[in-house]
Amino acid sequence: MSQRNSNDMKAPQARPGMLALLLGGAGKTSKTKKASDEKAKSQKRLRRSAKDILRYIGYDAMYKDGIAQVEDGLFSQTIEFSDISYQSARKENQENVFTVLSSLYNYFSADTCFQLTIANVPIPDREIGKRAFFEKGDEATSKYVEEYNGILNDKMREGFSNLERHRYLTYMVGAADVDGAIPKLSRIKGDCIQTLSRVRCQAHALDGTERLRALQSQLRPKSEFTFDWDKLSHKSSLRTKDLIAPMLIDFKPQGRADAFRVDDVYCQVLLIKSFGSVLEDYYIANIIDLPIPLSVNIHARPLAQSDALALVKGQLDWMDKEIIDEQRTAVRKGYDYTILPPELRYSKEEAEELLDFLRNKNERLFRYTGLIYTYAPTLEELDRQVEQIVSVAQGNSLGVEPLYLRQREALNSVLPLGNNHVDVFRYLTTGQIAMQMPFASQELNQPGGGYYGQSKQSGNLVICDRGLLASPMGFVCGKPGSGKSFSVKREITNTILAHPGDEVIIFDPAGEYGNLISALGGANIRLAPGTDTTLNPFDTAAVSDRSDATKLAYKTDAILALSSALMAEGSEGLPENDRSIITRCVGLAYDRCALEDRLPTLEDFHAILAEQPEAEARDIALRYERYVHGAFSFFNGQSNVGFENRITNIDMHELGQNMKVFGMLTALEMVRNRVMVTPPRDVVTWLYIDEVQSLFGHPTIVDYFARLWREGRKFGLICTGISQNTSHMLLNANARDMVINSDFFLLHKQGPADLEAWTEMLDLSTAERGFIDESIKAGEGLLVAGGIRVPIKDDFPKGELFKLFDTKPAAIAERSMREGPIGGAK
Repeated sequence: MSQRNSNDMKAPQARPGMLALLLGGAGKTSKTKKASDEKAKSQKRLRRSAKDILRYIGYDAMYKDGIAQVEDGLFSQTIEFSDISYQSARKENQENVFTVLSSLYNYFSADTCFQLTIANVPIPDREIGKRAFFEKGDEATSKYVEEYNGILNDKMREGFSNLERHRYLTYMVGAADVDGAIPKLSRIKGDCIQTLSRVRCQAHALDGTERLRALQSQLRPKSEFTFDWDKLSHKSSLRTKDLIAPMLIDFKPQGRADAFRVDDVYCQVLLIKSFGSVLEDYYIANIIDLPIPLSVNIHARPLAQSDALALVKGQLDWMDKEIIDEQRTAVRKGYDYTILPPELRYSKEEAEELLDFLRNKNERLFRYTGLIYTYAPTLEELDRQVEQIVSVAQGNSLGVEPLYLRQREALNSVLPLGNNHVDVFRYLTTGQIAMQMPFASQELNQPGGGYYGQSKQSGNLVICDRGLLASPMGFVCGKPGSGKSFSVKREITNTILAHPGDEVIIFDPAGEYGNLISALGGANIRLAPGTDTTLNPFDTAAVSDRSDATKLAYKTDAILALSSALMAEGSEGLPENDRSIITRCVGLAYDRCALEDRLPTLEDFHAILAEQPEAEARDIALRYERYVHGAFSFFNGQSNVGFENRITNIDMHELGQNMKVFGMLTALEMVRNRVMVTPPRDVVTWLYIDEVQSLFGHPTIVDYFARLWREGRKFGLICTGISQNTSHMLLNANARDMVINSDFFLLHKQGPADLEAWTEMLDLSTAERGFIDESIKAGEGLLVAGGIRVPIKDDFPKGELFKLFDTKPAAIAERSMREGPIGGAK
């Protein structure tokens, strides 16, 4: 997305000639402002000339709430904000992000300044290959925990970078004391977080501990963070600096003037000195994506609009004088006085355009300093990393140069404190700063989450905790053979291992999950002719605490959905006459059986239907007859199975299609009764529904299912729909609402029709379409988790877990022959 001229709040193109002319210019400045600037310069000089490390580090005090006293009368706060899908997003979405960032930067007034930091922080060597992703639990899962941890640690070593990326926005205000700074900083914090939320960017203010961790990651790279507030007792003279400061800082390592040494690490800060004729939004992202430890820092200090206008007008006056001088010289020498030097002519055009933007296009002018910080264990490696940065920058028309003899100022300037000690700057407009996007290739690494694959872009692990999403409901979709079932089995295992207090329920219409559930110590409930399993659609044991009216309403909804499942294919749903008859008969069934102190069964319901005078009632009874008598009567009787085990698989692969839907709806009603209780249980229930598209054949079923999807999350229910074909499903309005109200999608290879449906539903860009089209391999796809979209791959190594996850027909047949069929209810 190039920055270009337009009338929709876009800034003018970055023109180095004009911006260079603006360097060093000054508008009118008040005496108070001059005094304040002089005081700030004096404090910076003291920092630079400090003889010990503690005085040198660029802040005076850090409070537990995260507010730092940077200098006398200056206070700052830092918010960390999450990544979003920008680089692969649609053009209109990218423009929306640009607009939001522009409004964020324009929010800051002339008496504040801000620092944008994007830091690639290495995962400590002590953690690589040694991390415990899952803790050992019961005997059934312990061996799989050990294998899974080993696999993920091996994959962690495969990561191209093994870096954690952080994005910080630090802002600084003036105040007499910290009490005066708190309301100012609090207002800015709230407004910034709210603005970032407009692009689904989650942000929070760092507390004191988090902020000190961020400082130490830049001040003492690769050192272990051991800070504890308890160490700062009244009896101790220690300050926060004592606990995060390095033992040594050498600003002339081996006589170098462009680098410095911190303990055993060599560091260098580079200056972004110039830009190409047109700013592109991927310039900074390409540097951030380098697989090396670094941070990119943007310091911006807004000018008052009157000062900015005076500055540009002053430059225009100066250029007018230059033009007059050039014309006089041309007349004296007999040249055509209308021919002006190209640089002067272009500079005036740019200055006039800039003046128009400042006056009419909601643009502001900022003093800008761009810094890039990197570090390595040796000077040789540091030089190689600097060469990589410079090479990428040059390829993106950025001029990046070392800061010779200014590394003292530079180190304090790359710490996320909000104070720029490097007195080298240029003027940029709002749009030119907003164009320097802080969003590069996305990473997803949420502590406590499950493994979903590796990023196709960085190779780093993709770890997601669905429980952190605003709406954890979701879908896993893909063509047969795309790796869909493998991914679902892997997520089920993630859930069981990562959340030992949660319960897992699977609706298994194809008989794919039995071996996994048995291996993990779960229970398999087999619904098939000849089993002694019975599920009663009229069971109310789980909702016995509710009023009779509420129970009757719940059960009427369920029986209506079951009756809809018995309709012929392609039906438009239950006729109103049928609905009225069914509602009447459900009520009669409960009333009659209450006299016998028992719950009704399908046989009771069937008998009452047969008694009704309407012909429609006899038709409905005829539809239910096969479920009351004969081989399919395992829905007729009192329930003899439940969810006592925290892992339950309901195997329906021996049932016909209509019978599967009937069984899934009956089991779904049991889940609803179990979960949706008041007050809600302190247990999260993960429900996996394979072939979920089969539930969308009738409007009544869709209504029932959509209500569960919409209301279940309030009761700790996390639903996952699994489907091969989704385009037909998404034609239903309720199904589309379910997608809209979901924040989790794991999409594998899609057929053309499904690809178009997901493109429209999720507003996929061309790049994102390429992650799920028919060109990708099995196991690859796109993970959507809230505002984060990560292309994934997964070459899962063969072993015991692979055998459990593998769903290839040959592998399943071999397992069945070796282990025998999964038995009935446990």
